[in-house]
Amino acid sequence: MKKVIFFGLIISLVIASCTQKVKESENVVKIENTLKSVSFWSDSIGIDQIELSAMIEHLNMAIDSIGYPDAGYKLWLVQSDSVIDSRYMIEGNWPDQDIYNTIHNHELYDKTYRDEILSSLKMISYYRFTLVK
Repeated sequence: MKKVIFFGLIISLVIASCTQKVKESENVVKIENTLKSVSFWSDSIGIDQIELSAMIEHLNMAIDSIGYPDAGYKLWLVQSDSVIDSRYMIEGNWPDQDIYNTIHNHELYDKTYRDEILSSLKMISYYRFTLVK
């Protein structure tokens, strides 16, 4: 009888734990990025990939500390036959225009972007795209 009660208690705890995990996952809200930016850099041919990756990572850490971990940049290597003057493309993903503006107007972002990116590269082209729903 004690074994039945013990196993019943264990099963009840497991069910309660699983139910709580389901409730927690129901409360998670995934932010869909609806704005994208793409930049090509005219002088990126001679820059070290590891150095540029570190710059992008610092910028993403600044964006995260501002409060938007779902936003930020990804670094892409451009195929050599598609864009002659650039080696890298930097893709930005943003939840929406308002958050884009908030991030880009924030002092931490501005300082990091100026110190890390603008001091090392010159932009050749920049595009923004909005998701069609």
